[in-house]
Amino acid sequence: MKEFFNIDLAQISLFSFLGLLFWGGLLYGFLWVFKNYLVLLIIQSPVRRKNILDKLPAVSTLIWVLFALYALYLLVKPFPFLGVVLTLVFVYLSRGYLINLFHGLFFRLKGDMNIGQEIAFDDYQGTILKLNNFDFEIQNKEGEIVQVPYSTMVNEEIIKKDFSTDFSAYKFSIKTESEISEKELRIKLLQSPWITPVFPASIKKVNSDDEKSMYDIIVYAIDEKYHSIIERDLKMELLA
Repeated sequence: MKEFFNIDLAQISLFSFLGLLFWGGLLYGFLWVFKNYLVLLIIQSPVRRKNILDKLPAVSTLIWVLFALYALYLLVKPFPFLGVVLTLVFVYLSRGYLINLFHGLFFRLKGDMNIGQEIAFDDYQGTILKLNNFDFEIQNKEGEIVQVPYSTMVNEEIIKKDFSTDFSAYKFSIKTESEISEKELRIKLLQSPWITPVFPASIKKVNSDDEKSMYDIIVYAIDEKYHSIIERDLKMELLA
């Protein structure tokens, strides 16, 4: 217990600060390179790349929070009692921001909210414009931009009015016999278990002659891994 009140300045030095600056700069550089270059090289799928980039700000925030906790530990380690007191005071004074921060991390990492999505809850309704660390911004039908703290969403019923960001859009072209109509294509697509019924498929005839017709098709798959399966199944059904 006596050691809890001791002060040991030998545990901290100029090198401790320089080390924190070095690791902080290295971490910042890695996140920047990953966002701008590595994700383009590692992730080939545009849809999966978008999903990762959407969650990257929340993951980066979590990494920086862990780094801040590590830095705080190094700085208060030489004087435990004073460090604990200052930490408790900081947590008490900033408790509102911390609550919003952790609730925001939960919502953003879970992926229930996406930019461009229309939502409604409590007295708020509009399109999500930004997902910040402590709040998110929505634009209502009057054009006003409202900043909503994440903590206000706890225990609230959230209604999604636009699900397009929850599904993976896939566009492909297909050549059919001229007698195959757009209605027949739509029926076949509706029978696919890999396509969500929430959004109807977009089917557009781009070229046709006496024997063949060419269609551009956009579907919303329940997962991007089914893209090639949807196109393959449709072509096989048309050949059958």
